[in-house]
Amino acid sequence: MNWRHGLIVLLAAMPIAVAAQSWPSPNFRHTFPFNGREQPTQIRFAHDGRIFIAEKTGKIWMYQNLLDAAPAQVANLGAVVHTYQDRGLLGLELDPRFPERPFLYVLYSFNGGLFSDLPPRWPATGCADPLGDFAGCVISGRLSRLTLIGTLATDEQVLIEDWYQQYPSHSIGSVRFGADGYLYVGGGDGAAFARADWGQIGNPSWPDLRSPPNQGGALRAQGLEIEDQYSGQVWLNGTIARVDPRSGAGAAGNPLANVEGASENARRIIAYGLRNPYRFTMRPGTSEIWLGDVGWRSWEEIDVIPDPNGSATLHNFGWPCFENHAHVSEYSSRPLCNDLYANADGGGRTPVSTPFYAYQHTSNAAISGITFYAGHAWPSAYHNALLFADYIHGSIRVIKDNNQDGIPDTVADSGAELFGQGNFGVVDLTRGPGDDVFFVDINNGRVGRISWDTNPAQRNLAPSAAITLEAGSTADGPPRTIAFSAANSIDPEAGALSYAWDLDGDGDFDDAGSGTASASYSASTAQPVRIQVGVRASDSAGASDTARMTVVVLRDALFSDSFDPALAQAAAN
Repeated sequence: MNWRHGLIVLLAAMPIAVAAQSWPSPNFRHTFPFNGREQPTQIRFAHDGRIFIAEKTGKIWMYQNLLDAAPAQVANLGAVVHTYQDRGLLGLELDPRFPERPFLYVLYSFNGGLFSDLPPRWPATGCADPLGDFAGCVISGRLSRLTLIGTLATDEQVLIEDWYQQYPSHSIGSVRFGADGYLYVGGGDGAAFARADWGQIGNPSWPDLRSPPNQGGALRAQGLEIEDQYSGQVWLNGTIARVDPRSGAGAAGNPLANVEGASENARRIIAYGLRNPYRFTMRPGTSEIWLGDVGWRSWEEIDVIPDPNGSATLHNFGWPCFENHAHVSEYSSRPLCNDLYANADGGGRTPVSTPFYAYQHTSNAAISGITFYAGHAWPSAYHNALLFADYIHGSIRVIKDNNQDGIPDTVADSGAELFGQGNFGVVDLTRGPGDDVFFVDINNGRVGRISWDTNPAQRNLAPSAAITLEAGSTADGPPRTIAFSAANSIDPEAGALSYAWDLDGDGDFDDAGSGTASASYSASTAQPVRIQVGVRASDSAGASDTARMTVVVLRDALFSDSFDPALAQAAAN
């Protein structure tokens, strides 16, 4: 078959047939700090040492640290999460200042929505067979914020309920904070994956009430091209949105934020024309997005969205009219696509941006994880390198930054270097303790850690540093003495740790040398003073890890807990 399945739809239907587990050097290895999870989808690390793992069925688990064998279930959204095929709880993010701001953000396939006067319409596990009747089971996507109190994450605040999803592939995907303090969220086109779909096979019981006739299906990803033809507003299908984490409203500075008459969704969107931007990451220190777009017949793409702080320009990546640089024949007769093809492929409201990188496939493939290596524990050749995973191939590939300009080098299509391959169902890649890369293996219910040993004969995992406030100290407030603790730092080999502190935020760990530390902070101006306090934990073999948190000092005692992009940016950096 030459058509493309969805991403996770293959879990039960297709075993992964790949080579034995391998890495580019015997110095690399993988371990599994977490096992026994049910279809895990995302992992997130907090500066206080805690780890959060989301499961596709809607559960979220909290581990106290990398050695915790008895995690607490802090949330179960299973009653409202639709888990059929690609659908489920697929996105998880922590507030940049967690746990000082105790918020968890979740992105999931919502078993309801779209029409406020109707109840959820499909049982979470009893969806009609879309391959059998092509009616599709229509649901929506949902972005929400949970508040963690103790061991329970409750008080769900729904920020966005949108993403028309008729078919169970190309659902929602990732939610991430940028260095600018805003929340970024992505969703797929929600269209059929086994045939061309421009809305001609709608579900009469649950019709698309916004899209113009024959402009639904995958063409919803091009909604902004014909925004004036929509009823009310375009869908968020096939887009990346940038929003205020308090309200879900479009962020200040977005391309259409100040356009008169723009709809609520239009003000949110910074990029569109995507098929399934399942996973994306930010280039370290920026809000520049690097995303993996799961392709259809021939190509998987890595697309780049410039940092919105430097550009208020919309980006259109062309789906379903384009795949990589080529026209897609099944959609080439659609009038909307012909508009994009005009003027030597430079037509339309937003001319199409080409991918940074694409790789070709003759059978199934699915780009399923992407991250930068920003640490220093691995060899220098990997500094600023981009790593990306393919779920079907069971592989992780790398594009290096050989000229060390902070940006991965341009490589020819399908020319990325193989980094590793194994029996891993990777659905997420992310950075974690010890400057290592962690991957989520949905098939085997585990999380893996990829590390480097200088001497393979003497294996040693780096510690995990943790920084928290001592009882009685506060992160934000007037001039005061603040006390910190590194007590939740751990060594995976259960060895003793030594500590060094950066209490003044100058980047040097030369201010204290025990498991606790304190300092007095003052403010001489009316503007808040933001200090990034850090601790470095080192083991007896010389491996180390750092953890940082932001404290705020105000000259006046009054303090507002409202959203402050500059403060969130300080925490993200």
